[in-house]
Amino acid sequence: MKTLNKFITRDFSNPGKSNVISPNFMTVSSHHVASSVGIEILKNGGNAVDAALAMSAVLCVAEPHMTGIGGDCFAMLSIDGSDNIKALNASGKSSENSSASHLRNKGIKLIKPEMPDAVTIPGAVSGWDLLHKEHGHIPWDEIFQPAINYAKTGIIVHERVAYDWVKNKEKLLADRDTSKIFLKNKKPFNVMENFKNIQLAKTLETIASEGAAGFYNGWVADDMLEKLNSIGGMHTKNDFKNSSAEWIKPISQNYRNIKIHECPPNGQGIVALIILGILENFNVKSMPKNDYIHLFCEAVKIGYFLRDQYLADAHYNKLSMTNFLSKKALEKYALKIDFNKAKIYDKSLFPNHPDTIYLTVRDKNGMTISFINSLFDPFGSGITAPRSGVLLHCRGRGFNLIKGHPNELYPNKRPLHTIIPAMISNKNKLIGSFGVMGGHYQAAGHAYVLSQIIDFGLSPQEALDLPRVFPNNNVLDFEKNFDNSIIEDMVSRGHEINYPVSPIGGGQIILIDIKKNILIGASDFRKDGCAIGY
Repeated sequence: MKTLNKFITRDFSNPGKSNVISPNFMTVSSHHVASSVGIEILKNGGNAVDAALAMSAVLCVAEPHMTGIGGDCFAMLSIDGSDNIKALNASGKSSENSSASHLRNKGIKLIKPEMPDAVTIPGAVSGWDLLHKEHGHIPWDEIFQPAINYAKTGIIVHERVAYDWVKNKEKLLADRDTSKIFLKNKKPFNVMENFKNIQLAKTLETIASEGAAGFYNGWVADDMLEKLNSIGGMHTKNDFKNSSAEWIKPISQNYRNIKIHECPPNGQGIVALIILGILENFNVKSMPKNDYIHLFCEAVKIGYFLRDQYLADAHYNKLSMTNFLSKKALEKYALKIDFNKAKIYDKSLFPNHPDTIYLTVRDKNGMTISFINSLFDPFGSGITAPRSGVLLHCRGRGFNLIKGHPNELYPNKRPLHTIIPAMISNKNKLIGSFGVMGGHYQAAGHAYVLSQIIDFGLSPQEALDLPRVFPNNNVLDFEKNFDNSIIEDMVSRGHEINYPVSPIGGGQIILIDIKKNILIGASDFRKDGCAIGY
């Protein structure tokens, strides 16, 4: 990896961003305000966990279509900069009254975002609470002050946020309480307009003073429950009262002697490891680029096919990770790839969705956090609790209604999740923290960005800047700036093409040069964010 031993500067004659380089600490997010807030927390004595939580809370105001306290989160944490990494699962469960058979009997085949059945209990706040109780440093209430201030006085809408906002006007109009907050005179907020969420400010104040109990009990929980029940939801007080996050053991796999750490199911981190494991069977560095893109796409299709067949809440579906990640299994998957012809797999029933926020922070003591928070769809379910201003996610869409399927909707169960923070290490030292946003693109994105860095020696920013392709249900989604000659070659191999598409995802990275004790940060140009070092 060139970026970890000899730093190569970019070509300044072409458009692009420089990597951010810092000797002390760094924050990276999809919005510059959040990155700035994190830096101030670190400057004032907070640690990486404190900064990440403050940043996430701000993003709930700044990017309300991507994230919120009505959503879920996952995190990976290295307390001391070693590869002794712990993972946090703060994905919420379905209601104790949930029933796939009930929906099937009503003739429903798919859970749609606007259905109350799509709203699993938001897990994010329980995760924030657990992170801070065990690893935070500054007082809990101080973490929320920036977000509270922005929710009260407003935050200026940035370009990518406005681009996404305008596409969701009809969804926001469908719920009266949602339209009151997230539309201005029934129109989407535009660039440079000031967006406030006074109700959310009151909720954040309650959480700041009462902790997670202020969200899952009392008036906030009552408000969410009343809203859901008013539209046909069967959620209960117990659902909210019993919500909790948990520490889980990460899964890992070497790729060209670099160890990749991911969250286990119910997340899809294993899919990124499968894709990389297939790629490792080939000398991709000496391969023509056309062959590499075809290989990558076929490997992604295999990984996602396996995901749809087997992945689910680990408490309900025990899987042996070695069965999927053994050298023998990965060789078997690799042998399925025909370099002359695209293979067609069964169509996935998993819903297409593009929205998430990801951030990463490293502090002066080496504590590093890889953190992701999401509403699933743009503006989640589109359902807002009126008094609290909580926009509820629709993560329950991640379940299916197929009888006997591992990921079938079931009471008190976590759905298959797509948001996956990640880390990389070498020789027992953490050398990177990263995430690639974009809904269910994320596993493919992890594999693609890592391959570009590890196989081809690209810097973090160069890897994020590359044009993207995503095999989405056997159709290759190409960004508009992708090489046309490669696209034509993919057509000749039998791939169906969707071109051009909107920007695919986003991403943030911090790499650590251990020898130089230097941090190298990158933030995706597809978003409004930045890396800030100090």
